[in-house]
Amino acid sequence: MPNIELIPTERLNDQLRGLIEAAPVMSLDEGTVDAATAQALANWLKAEQQISRACLAGLWLLAGDLERSHEISQKIDSADGSFWHSIMHRREGDYDNARYWLRRVGSHSVIDQLIDQSSDFRSPFEFLSRVEQAVAKQSKQHELLKHIQWMEWQLLFVHCW
Repeated sequence: MPNIELIPTERLNDQLRGLIEAAPVMSLDEGTVDAATAQALANWLKAEQQISRACLAGLWLLAGDLERSHEISQKIDSADGSFWHSIMHRREGDYDNARYWLRRVGSHSVIDQLIDQSSDFRSPFEFLSRVEQAVAKQSKQHELLKHIQWMEWQLLFVHCW
């Protein structure tokens, strides 16, 4: 996984940090559930007493379990929940639904951080359209877009943590 060093590692326990670092790069599309990441997450959750539902939605998204992520994110009535919900729909290829949930996010500090940190990110709607085009045409932008998606995931996860 591209290591962007955005997650303040002192805030995460070693097991969670290892789980995140070992996860494969998330696909721009639905992809498949990564069994090793899903199992590591399930094991970690057995011992973890408190974690926000927003972080949990993000972790299941990292594992590629869009269904579990969706079950959680759709019940979080906040900009953070809408953001995870939008990412999940973007990954599953339901781009109109992803746009709906992005509109519900409104302004968000993670969007501002992405704009500041990546000259290749102009807005979440523009990014969503680029992903949609890349998935449909298997464009050469896949790696760049996956890199931006990883930045987005990390920033949102840290924000929710």
